[in-house]
Amino acid sequence: MSYPQEFLILNWPEVLYALIFFVVTSTLIAIFTRGSKEKIVEYYSIFGFTVCLAFSIIRFFTVYAHGPLEFSFSPQLFTSSLVFIDGLSIYFATIFIFIGLMASIFSVGYIEERKREYYPLLLAMVTGMVGVVFSGDFITFFIFWEMMSLTAYVLVAFYYRRWEAVEASFKYLIMSTAGTAAILFGLSILYGMAGTLSFNGLTEAMKISELRNSSWTALAIAFMIAGFGVNAAMAPFHSWLPDAHPAAPSPISAMLSGVVIKTGVYAMYRTLTLIFPQPLYGWQLPLILFSIATMFVGNILAMLQSDIKRLLAFSSIAHIGYAVFGLGIGTVSGLAGGLLHVLNHALMKALLFLSAGAIIHTLKTRDLDSLSGVGRKMPITGTCLAIGAFSLAGVPGLNTFVSEFQIILAAIDAGLHLFAGLMIFNVLLGAAYYLRVVQIIFVRPVTEISEKAVEASRVMLIPLIILSILAIAIGVYPGPYLGYVKIVAENILSIKTT
Repeated sequence: MSYPQEFLILNWPEVLYALIFFVVTSTLIAIFTRGSKEKIVEYYSIFGFTVCLAFSIIRFFTVYAHGPLEFSFSPQLFTSSLVFIDGLSIYFATIFIFIGLMASIFSVGYIEERKREYYPLLLAMVTGMVGVVFSGDFITFFIFWEMMSLTAYVLVAFYYRRWEAVEASFKYLIMSTAGTAAILFGLSILYGMAGTLSFNGLTEAMKISELRNSSWTALAIAFMIAGFGVNAAMAPFHSWLPDAHPAAPSPISAMLSGVVIKTGVYAMYRTLTLIFPQPLYGWQLPLILFSIATMFVGNILAMLQSDIKRLLAFSSIAHIGYAVFGLGIGTVSGLAGGLLHVLNHALMKALLFLSAGAIIHTLKTRDLDSLSGVGRKMPITGTCLAIGAFSLAGVPGLNTFVSEFQIILAAIDAGLHLFAGLMIFNVLLGAAYYLRVVQIIFVRPVTEISEKAVEASRVMLIPLIILSILAIAIGVYPGPYLGYVKIVAENILSIKTT
């Protein structure tokens, strides 16, 4: 990577500066507000996410028009912390901030206690995720990774008076710490061999034949992929996710499933295409097998669930398998399909968790059988949930169909017919349980519990309607989105390997 460089700290990306600013100021506001004044923190956080999204969109078009930039704390590049923004990083960052904005709007009607703690933590978690994708070296990467992880642990345990939340958060903490340790082991090996942890330096060092053919390099890759796999909830490292989702507030479930696990996917895309390119390191088959196992585990276990949030959690595991399969294909079309699926899944899983959260907030139950017929009592919420379910079921005309079809077509074009067939089978499994959810919500008779349902508040419906519109818009007119991710895929595969 050779980017135009700017050395002054004031020239750091305004998106990251704005996020850090709003984290600090929202915390200060929270300290000095009490009682009814807590709403100031709510609206200030929504304002902060809106400003940061505007900055991100501006930077998105700047990078698209003029190419990527690299920023550093000082001219001493060998020791300086590096931040860079290219098509891949700004793509992920914009998704993260947008889903954060949707979650914060929904939370106004959902979160009823300790708002002064909740909103600064939500902003801090998104700041950590954006910092991860903007990092130009693994030291900066690790600092923001820990910021994201620590705030996620706390938010999972937000309802700490419930044992379920404490247990889920502790399990998440233990497994994520193990994953982080694996990443650190891999990085320590790389630093011992290359003497640097900057992405640029590692990219050049890992082209040297002595390092490329070393068993230590293979071990470092294994450690890092396992660590990233824990965060991405890939099988067999997935068991924390189905526990964390039901225990966390529904907006946080939307964040975990929609974007937090995508940081692990981003890390795989970045490291495997930039530092360990497939032509030199041959990771294609192991990664594809990894992704296929994840698909089957997620979809089969989702079919067995009666808790709607656990069902959605296991579905997220399966869809992470689809996105990683796109990377494993290793072609421009495969990567483009995987990247588009990251967007589509983030939007739809946020839609589903927020819709389910609105229903749970009204009825105080997650049991699917108890929610029978609730779609007729909450027509707008139920319709939005159905759109998300139909989308993730792969129904043509909605956004997820486009990315799933792109990945399958790329696999066929690459000669991976068996694996393409296995993904098609998994898509059908996913359709089975999502259609079951819609059937329960709309077709089955109303129960004594669902009879009490009333439509969600207007503020909670706003993000549901926006996300539903995006599902239809991308499904009907996917050209601009698919065109952009193909450009990103071409750029990240264009790194010279000789």
